[in-house]
Parts: sequence; structure tokens; C-alpha cells
Amino acid sequence: MQTLVGLYIEDEPKNVTLMQGRFSLFPGIKLIGIVTYPQTLDRFYDYVVENDVDFLLIDHELDKASVNYKGIEVLREIRSHDSNIYAVLLTNYPLDGYKDELGEYDYQLNKAELKDTKKMNELIAKIRRACALRKDNDTLSFMNEKNEELNLLLQQIRRATNREK
Repeated sequence: MQTLVGLYIEDEPKNVTLMQGRFSLFPGIKLIGIVTYPQTLDRFYDYVVENDVDFLLIDHELDKASVNYKGIEVLREIRSHDSNIYAVLLTNYPLDGYKDELGEYDYQLNKAELKDTKKMNELIAKIRRACALRKDNDTLSFMNEKNEELNLLLQQIRRATNREK
């Protein structure tokens, strides 16, 4: 089984450690965090690629990281390069305070909800399902590209064969 790697974008190191502990209870899933936040958003996608990240957990408020951006801006930057990456909003604040931004996330949870084993299991199931669908979609896209290449080659062969007649 391939290990799914999640990136937890969270400004409180204790929360990263706590969540890594929770995720370690589920085989095949690894959660990493960012120790030093970049001052600009463009570095986040590099981090996703360098660490082969499959999904994101994002805290909306990153004020303790001493940066001038919010979690939603990080998501938008990453999605400008990878529109299909699965993203979960985790926050300590009521979710109705983020109504305008919730549509950009695939799933939203209040951090306190993850104390509930049922919610944690639900989150893990959603992550696994989303990552499997993403891999299936990537495979289908690759197969479609190859099919188009083969069709072009077949057309060239037919044209060449018709010229020889």
C-alpha cells in the first residue's frame, strides 16, 4: 500500500504534533507540517512537489506564523498549479464565519470535532477516497493522451498508405 502524504498548514506547532499523532493511528497515511513559513505564497507549491503531497489540511488563520496571508490564500496558490489536490479546512472558529471561502475547500471541520473518533474516521475515509479518485483520474488522463497520440499516428500511417496506392 502506498503511503498518502498530507501537508498540515498550521501556525501552532503543538497542533501539528497532535494531528500527526492522530494520523499515525491510520496505516498508510503520513502527515507533515511546515516548520518555517515562507514570506511569499509561491514557495508552497514547491513544498508540495518536493514532499510528494497528496492532500492538504489547512488552518485558516496563520497569524502566529508571522505572515501576511491566510490559509485560503495558500490553497489558492497551490491550486493554481494543482487544481485537483484534496484540501480540508481545519479551524478553531465557527465554520459559518467562512461561508464565502468554504466552497474552495473539499471538506471543512472544526478542530474540536476531530476529538470524536467517528469524525476522525470519516475524515480519513474522505481523504483516502479523494486521493484514490485523483490517482484514477490521473491514470485516465494519461490513457487519453496516449490514445490521442496513437490516433494521430494511425492517421499518419493511413495517409502514407493512401499515397503509396
